[in-house]
Amino acid sequence: MAFLTQKPVRGKYRELAVIQKISSMVNRSLELRHIMQISIDEALAALGMDAGFIRMQPGSSGVPLISVSRGLGTDALASFQSADQHAQAPDRSKPLVVKDLSNFRDNDAMALALRGEGMQVLALYPVRSGNRVIGSFGLASRKSNALTEQQEGFVQAVTEILGTAAGNAQLVDHANKLAEDLITLQEVNKIISQSFNLEDIIRRIVIEGKRLVKSSQCHLFLLDDRLQRLVGTASTQGGDFDISTVSFSLSEASPAVRALVEKRVIGVATASFVSPAQEEILAGLGWSAAIFAPLLYQNRNIGVLICSDHAAERVFVQEEILRAETLAHQAAIALENARLFHVVSRSQKEWETTFDAMQDCVSVHDTTGRVIRANLKLARKLKMAPPGVIGKHCREIYDPEGTHLEPCRHMHSLETEPLLVEELELPAMGGTFQVSVSPWYDKNNRLAGAIHVAKDISHEKLLQQQLIQSEKLSAIGELISGIAHELNNPLTGVMGYSQLLQLRNDIDERAKDSLMKINNLALRCQRIVQNLLSFARKQKPERTPCDVNNILENTVELRSYELQVNNIEIVRQLNRNLPKTIADGYQLQQVFLNVITNAEHAMIDAHGKGSLTIRTSADAAKNRIIIDIVDDGPGIPEAHLTRIFDPFFTTKEVGKGTGLGLSLSYGIIKEHGGNIYARSRAGDGSIFVIELPIITNLQEDSGLPPQLLPKAIHFENLVRNKRILVVDDEKYILDFFVEVFRMFPMEVDTADDGKVAMERILVKDYDIVFTDFKMPNMSGKELFRWIKNQRPELLKRIIFVTGDTVSTETRSFFENTGNRYLAKPFKIEEVKEVIQQTLEN
Repeated sequence: MAFLTQKPVRGKYRELAVIQKISSMVNRSLELRHIMQISIDEALAALGMDAGFIRMQPGSSGVPLISVSRGLGTDALASFQSADQHAQAPDRSKPLVVKDLSNFRDNDAMALALRGEGMQVLALYPVRSGNRVIGSFGLASRKSNALTEQQEGFVQAVTEILGTAAGNAQLVDHANKLAEDLITLQEVNKIISQSFNLEDIIRRIVIEGKRLVKSSQCHLFLLDDRLQRLVGTASTQGGDFDISTVSFSLSEASPAVRALVEKRVIGVATASFVSPAQEEILAGLGWSAAIFAPLLYQNRNIGVLICSDHAAERVFVQEEILRAETLAHQAAIALENARLFHVVSRSQKEWETTFDAMQDCVSVHDTTGRVIRANLKLARKLKMAPPGVIGKHCREIYDPEGTHLEPCRHMHSLETEPLLVEELELPAMGGTFQVSVSPWYDKNNRLAGAIHVAKDISHEKLLQQQLIQSEKLSAIGELISGIAHELNNPLTGVMGYSQLLQLRNDIDERAKDSLMKINNLALRCQRIVQNLLSFARKQKPERTPCDVNNILENTVELRSYELQVNNIEIVRQLNRNLPKTIADGYQLQQVFLNVITNAEHAMIDAHGKGSLTIRTSADAAKNRIIIDIVDDGPGIPEAHLTRIFDPFFTTKEVGKGTGLGLSLSYGIIKEHGGNIYARSRAGDGSIFVIELPIITNLQEDSGLPPQLLPKAIHFENLVRNKRILVVDDEKYILDFFVEVFRMFPMEVDTADDGKVAMERILVKDYDIVFTDFKMPNMSGKELFRWIKNQRPELLKRIIFVTGDTVSTETRSFFENTGNRYLAKPFKIEEVKEVIQQTLEN
């Protein structure tokens, strides 16, 4: 019993020694065949088996099998070398053990050969590398005893070591091939990437493709999106062959199209892809086998690289297919780079053209502020050629104070601000410019310089000044409008009652004379209010066809004596064919008088005399009459030019000027649709330019209000027995209307607000309703809307009374309704006239 238990122990030690020996050899050597030979010898000796064999294919497809055997006869060896013995196993990943070959029913050649050599037992084990079966390890014995469980463990340990050895050998083989392919592909990539010339790149691709894949020929087909075809572009095939005559339609079933559509490499033999439509083409090309590698760039189809061979027995292996695929990838990148290079080149030319076509002045500066690029507009502004601007410092261009060559002041600010904008007067460039400066960075996001864009805003500045002037006048106009509205209410009472008192017979002539003076003074106040409204551009002028030359002559005549005694010479340069305009002649005379008087005072203060030139002309293109009033006085300082039209601005001593003359003139000319401005330089005199529109027909001026034409009708007969309701929150206005209407055969009722008026209208029929437009509690507008719903037949008999005829809202309401209105203050005759017009219509 002791002998039986010791034998397995001795066997175990021997098997461990064998495993250690094989493992040590694997660590020292990568020669797989030698390791296989030692392994089979040691295994047979340790197990007492009669024959054995190892057959492995560790490499890629196309790599020869490595096989070793011991104790096999000629027939068994032949069957072993020509078949995959482990294919007998139902599951190749598991061992196959046949304990009695005489009862093995399979007629496999290997089993028959072993039985012929007297073998009774066959044990077949898979050799794995990772999860892949790469070979077989077989043992045979003439004895019928089977392997013990321990011996089977030993055999499996040996096969694992062999799998590791085979895997190492495969990795080394693969690494060597990759290194070789990498060096080759690097050379190819360098060759086809050396140029951006598209034709040169295409030619190099097919030459290097033939060399790399070791094929007979190489051809490049590029995709024509318009034709939807792969068109032959380049080929290594010489002679009379023209690759450009060969193409594949994307609608055809061909491997070239399939490789493009499926975006994968296809390696085929000619017989497997020839179609009737391609037989003639392929016969001319002489293809027996080919690799079709698609050219793809970012999932975009570019074309197909075809490596072909004329040898009938040629089959492309995986490594060659991989090389073709890699080359196709590099070729796609090279072709795309060439395309992008041409796009960038074309874009650069377009950018340069656009850069020079820009109407703003553009310059690119380095971090020191020196110009490294300038466009044509900037060069022209500086009166030099573009190359002459290069190298100039930003201070030489954009610093109005001098050319001190310190670092560009903009660069310091750009470190903290992404954009700088400033307004500069640049005499060297002839105007006012808005200069914007933005940074530009290098590829490492470091500040590399600045881009200056200078926009000429001289004209915009002039327009801006005019807009500011208009806004100033508009603000003051609103103030004056409110004051005028408040003055109109009491003036209505003063004028109305003075007229009523003059009509009384119980007042003597002396009292009537005083009342006349009161009325005249009230009329004077009314004209002052109207002038204020005109200044505020809130009252439409009364316009008629005017001869500007005549108005100028009359204006000069008004000042002729003062001009003569002050030694002011008048030079007239009037265009006698000057077209007419529609204007308020008195207002134009007021404008001309203001400008002439200012010029007169300036020349006297400067040198006690002077010369005043007045000239007129017509600009048919702009449809304008131009009036120039030129003096040789001291001129206007530049700082004052932007303020001379401001209300209350004056350089005269206190008491010698209000500062309203030019402001009023500005408002009048603007109201006439014209323009007024001054050009001057200190010490060189001044020119005031007045522009008026040419209007030859009264109907052309749509701004004229409709004329109210009085009709001579017997007023008393018209108003006899008529009922009139007067609505106003001012009691003296109501009393005035009552006093006026008492003179005529009519019935008058009053209401001091809109709600009382509603009650009156509900119980009595009225022929006319006078209502104040603005009242507390209920306005005239609200009363109008109520009457529209409740008594629509009375709607057109409503006459509004208002002291606000200047606001846009009020005027718009009157224009939309078409109702008549009385503007405060008004005369008794105006009241009669509006009643007559309302009743007659």
